[in-house]
This record gives sequence, C-alpha cells and structure tokens, in this order.
Amino acid sequence: MWTLALANLAMLAAPAQSAVTITKDVTNRSIKSDARPLPVHIGGRVAMAPLAAPAPKGARAYVHQWPAVYWEAAFIGDRLILKFDDDKNEYRLTIDHVAAIPIPQPGRAAVVVTGLRPGRHRARLDKVTESVEVARAFNGFFVPRGEAVLPAPRARSRQIEFIGDSGMTGYGIRSDTPTCTKEEVRLRTDSGAAWPSLVAHSINADYQINAVSGIGLVRNYGGTAPERVMSALYPRTLPDGTAVWQNQSWQPQVVVVLLFNDFTTPIQPGERWLDQTALADDYVRAYQQFIATIHERSPGAALLLPWPNLAKGNDPAMQRFSSTAQAAIRAAAVKAGVPRIEFPSLPDFTPENSACDYHGSRSDHQNLAGWMIAWIKAQPELWSGRRNG
Repeated sequence: MWTLALANLAMLAAPAQSAVTITKDVTNRSIKSDARPLPVHIGGRVAMAPLAAPAPKGARAYVHQWPAVYWEAAFIGDRLILKFDDDKNEYRLTIDHVAAIPIPQPGRAAVVVTGLRPGRHRARLDKVTESVEVARAFNGFFVPRGEAVLPAPRARSRQIEFIGDSGMTGYGIRSDTPTCTKEEVRLRTDSGAAWPSLVAHSINADYQINAVSGIGLVRNYGGTAPERVMSALYPRTLPDGTAVWQNQSWQPQVVVVLLFNDFTTPIQPGERWLDQTALADDYVRAYQQFIATIHERSPGAALLLPWPNLAKGNDPAMQRFSSTAQAAIRAAAVKAGVPRIEFPSLPDFTPENSACDYHGSRSDHQNLAGWMIAWIKAQPELWSGRRNG
C-alpha cells in the first residue's frame, strides 16, 4: 500500500467516489494474464513496443522523454490498473475529470485504483516532471477480464504544438525558493502548470510540448552540449534516440516556437562563433531551416513566434537584429509555403521569477498563458488554415 497520505489524497480528490483508494503493487501480480489493456489516445511523442509475457496480449510500453506527455482511456467497471517502469517521473491521474491524484516516482510497479462506482469512466494520466536525461515508460491501463474495454477517447479537433526551453517545461515551478539542487529542480518541475499546457486546456486542444530546459536552436545555455540543440533533437521520437517521429494523425493547426537561449550567456572559449554577430547570423540561418523542417512535418500549421519587443529597448544593434531576423525568417516561411507566420510581441509585465534558478512562478506562467490565450482567441482563422493576407 502506498503511504496513508496518498491514499487519503485519493479520497479527497474524488469526493463523488469517496471509497476510491490507490494501492501500489511492487510484485506486479495485480495484472493477471487475462487482464485487458485499454486502447489509449496519446498526447505527445512516445516510442511504443509490445510488452513481453507474462504481460497480457496486446499490452504495450510507451517510452517517453519529452515533457507533458499524456494518455487517455475509457472503460466500464469499478477497477483500473496502471503499470509503470519509471523511478524518475511524477504522474497525475484524473478519473472522470475529478481533481487529479499524484503518482510520484512509481518505479517498476502496478498502481491499482479500486472503489470506483460501477459504470462508464474516463481516465487520463499526465506526465508532470521533465526527464530529458532519461527514457522511462508508462506500460498502460488495464482492467480485469470482467470489465468492458471502450474505444480510446477521440482526438480533439484542435491540435497545437509548442517548441521551446525551460520556459515551457514548468521548470521548478513548485518551488518556494529560487535556490534548488538539480534533484529539487526535477521534483519541483510541473509541465502541467506551465503556460503551454494552460493554453492548450483553455482552448480544448490536443498538444505537444517539445521542449528541453536550457536548450537553444544552435547554442544551448552556457554553450553546453552543442550536439543536443533543438535543431538536432526536434525530429526525434526520443531526444536520446535516433528514430524520427512519424505520426500522420498529428497535424497541428498552430505551432508556437520560443527559443532564445542561444543569446542568454556569453560565448565561451572553444565555441565556433567569434562574436555575437556571427552567432546571430548562424541563428537566423538555422531558424530559416527550422521553419522549413516544421512546415514539412506540419504543412497546414500557422507558425507563431512570440518575440521580445526590442523596439522599446535602447540598444540599436538589438533592434536591427530583431527586425532583420524577423524579415529573414518570414521570407523563409513564405518561400517554404507556410500558410501563416506571426511574431506576437511578448507582453510587458514584471515577472516574479521566484521558481528554481529564478525561473517563472505559477503567476508568471498564468500571466503568459492569459496573454497567449487572448491572442489566439482573437485570431479564430488560425484553426481554419487561412493564409496570410
């Protein structure tokens, strides 16, 4: 049995089903050979592989690294079992849209939910933490043989994709201090509280958050790991893998890109750029190619590139860079056939930056989400695929 606190939390989280309890089964005997795996609707990128016996026929492992992956399933019955192989991540389980139940670092175990009212149920599991350094697996939802398997919930008509860095992962957002160890950052990150998730939920869209803390387009924060920049990782199913992600059902109408880590730290000795001008030129060239890559993958998508309002600053060089970069990126988008590209000016508000390592707080993410939601809702044509002009 999990801790009493977690069991109590499960009961508090589901007042309409006060008898609901959660049990952690480290023996993995809760899933019988005749249990039935549930078909799932997946948000985000995962690598799927069949589970070997004694797992029930048709069971699959969903291996993941990108943040904010989620799984949705439906069934009829009073019992649900989830199987994990993950000692690093925290998950959040929601049944029938009732307040979510945390499942922290389940390990190689089954998690059994009992006490549900008999009848039709919908379950959703969200990955909360960031795990780009390790690949781990959710091995699916199961119901006992006597319960009814329902088709996976239908995909939402709207799809939106976010590409970025720690500003999209909810980096350390649950921290009450900016001073955090690496492990505390991992445990206090919450992608579900980050502004991209808030935006997607508000507009009822399926979503991907293809983001990595510290990543840039051609240069990461501090000049580290040049082989792991976003232009290299974005095509992959898993950042640590080599397989290119392919899924014809993922055709987002909107793709949001926010990547500026390239310029947040000074160029270090040994890096390939002699100065900021060379870096800026390389960044723009890479962005042009990145636009073509995104468009090839999602040909109907409008591209939104939230951009700092550098015109209000006092640095003429940055102002010239901003206008030149936007013009070059826009020209590349038009040449590639992108139906629409916009550079919404990021809102002017003073952030709290009180999360780990002075990242955005919950309030900061809510403010940014509110701005993005308002901007998107003012552009209803985004969802119809209408072109610029």
